[in-house]
Amino acid sequence: MKQTTLFLSLLFICQSVIAQVKKAPAPNWVETIEYSLDPEVNLDDLTQGTITLLYDHQVHVPKAVSYTQFVTKIFDNVGIQEASSISVDYDPSYQTLKFHSVTINRDGEIIDKFQSDNFQLMRRETNAENHLYDGSMSAVLNISDVRTNDIIEYSYSIAGFNPIHKGKFSDVYYLDSYVPVGKIAVTIFSDSELNYKGINNPEVPNIKKMNGLYQYVWVNENTEKVLFEDYSPSWKLDYQTVFVSNYDSWESVVNWGIKTYTINEKPSADLLKKIKNIVSENKTKGEKIKATLNFVQNDIRYLGLEDGIGAYKPFTPNKVFKQRFGDCKDKSLLMTTMLNNMGIEAYPMLVNTTLKETITEFLPSPVFFDHCVVKVIDVAGKGLYYDPTITNQGGSYKTTYFPDYQYGLVLAPETTDFDQIFSDSENKIEIYDEYSLEAIGKGATLKVTSTYYDSEADAMRSYFKNNSINAIAKEYADYYSNYYFNIEATKKPEYQDNVEDNKFQVTEAYKIDSLWRPMTEKKGYISAHFSPSTIEGLLYVPTKEERKDPLSLYFPSTKEHRIKIKLQSPWDIKREKLEINFSGFQYKWNVDYDSTKKEIDLRYFLKTQKDHISVKEFKEYTREVKKMNETLGYQIFTPGTLANGKHATNAFEIGDAFKNGFKLFLKIAVGLIFIVILILFLAWYIPKSRNKNQ
Repeated sequence: MKQTTLFLSLLFICQSVIAQVKKAPAPNWVETIEYSLDPEVNLDDLTQGTITLLYDHQVHVPKAVSYTQFVTKIFDNVGIQEASSISVDYDPSYQTLKFHSVTINRDGEIIDKFQSDNFQLMRRETNAENHLYDGSMSAVLNISDVRTNDIIEYSYSIAGFNPIHKGKFSDVYYLDSYVPVGKIAVTIFSDSELNYKGINNPEVPNIKKMNGLYQYVWVNENTEKVLFEDYSPSWKLDYQTVFVSNYDSWESVVNWGIKTYTINEKPSADLLKKIKNIVSENKTKGEKIKATLNFVQNDIRYLGLEDGIGAYKPFTPNKVFKQRFGDCKDKSLLMTTMLNNMGIEAYPMLVNTTLKETITEFLPSPVFFDHCVVKVIDVAGKGLYYDPTITNQGGSYKTTYFPDYQYGLVLAPETTDFDQIFSDSENKIEIYDEYSLEAIGKGATLKVTSTYYDSEADAMRSYFKNNSINAIAKEYADYYSNYYFNIEATKKPEYQDNVEDNKFQVTEAYKIDSLWRPMTEKKGYISAHFSPSTIEGLLYVPTKEERKDPLSLYFPSTKEHRIKIKLQSPWDIKREKLEINFSGFQYKWNVDYDSTKKEIDLRYFLKTQKDHISVKEFKEYTREVKKMNETLGYQIFTPGTLANGKHATNAFEIGDAFKNGFKLFLKIAVGLIFIVILILFLAWYIPKSRNKNQ
């Protein structure tokens, strides 16, 4: 039974059939693009044994046909594997695919490698793990007898634009790549003038009009490798990019969206019954909003069937309610429909989950959005935003966490521009670690209390719902074993979930068998190390002061980590503190010591204040984050004996050593020794001096 289920699942995800892919001449409107067999590119930047000599893409807007040609040269045997496999994706619900050529140029001889019987059509749902199925097909051909120094050329055309756009055209093109390319050419034929916009300074197009068509041509030769910096924001565009669209404004996109999301169907009896139940069970408008959100989030599972117009047009609320599943636009339309029937103003809203503010720099078009959410107008006329695809969210209707999408286009009449969205959430995590140390060289007990708020509480709530307690206990223990040898949980993790306040608290308890370690930098010394694990690694610590791209920050985020260390004997602990107030983050560190209770109290606070550090701020950020990083590792150390007897150098216990405190101790000790020597010297020298004088 298990084998059968697995087989059927794999068949659904990757369905393959031998297919007759027909060969046809290239469209007569396609223009031939010349290219060099030896382009002037930096060969040291090439990877995987191949170089793209030509990428040519031509679009005939009135005919709704796109033509593509690839020419690739194999200069090393490692490139044979990749270059000998051709794969072209298309949506069979509204598109047809035709190949025009598949050839190998071997020492000037052109070898025809098109074999229709060898093509396979594969339905490969690459987004199936995210419960999205777009119905696209891949036509795959594995070319036989491919050798080093071969030049492989293939071309094809795809006919059909998504009918949901009703004759409107928009797209985005890249004029360079992560490896050098000999030539990239983009040509668009249109029966009307097009709006276009470039980012990262692409060449201006060559525009001409002939045979009643406008022709736009972009060409980039001998391109350089595009360099990417680590931790760059997702909204940073690095490629030379061209946007093309015949939408005149964002208002026209809104009008398209309103028509697309308009369903001429009244709510079913079952859906109306659910709406009435929510109304009767909740008194205030806010309670009704939250109850509707909870239902759509948690009772309508996420599943997207997005082939054809389904990529843009939602299913009817009646269908989504009955089948109990839908994607982002299905769930958003269901939620707005339910709220509208309660007399609550609500609209679908289009967002891009990664581009954020950069979306406002694009030309108007619906193709640049990847997500749909909901805007609700409350009793005070304030806009509230909700993501119906998130599950198990706590908080009230006012405090429900909304991700940092920043900008959204509301599908409401008279909307002409984006809503700018500001988040009030802190996404706070509070950690309290309490160590009770045994004798020096031995172990300790550890109690951990972790409290999560906002989206952090939502995430932990889902984590505990989706995993067994035993699995969670093991994962927690494995985490701490990275810090301590021979650590064991004395009880399973316990949690308290305050859904209304969206506060999720977890308590843990452990026995650490060996807390102390021999010090490599101080022979004969042992140390115990403590660190705020929630803060370590949250901010990138640069290794250089120069940067060309902004630096991404995890935002919004607030972390408070307190560590209490209960000692067996008095120690001489130095009180310390540090405070950093920087435009990108705020940091506080404080060390306190209660000598009567023999307790060290470490407090850490870190809050990010925006989602990135600009290039101008980077040098200052580097200085401040290094200051912060110096305070994260904290240790107490002393000459002594480990429980296993190693490094026994003194039979007594020294009652200090915390960071710079031990250096102070050495200075005092050296000073005392000097004074003693001086006194002894004077005691010897003065009597002798007197004897001489006599």
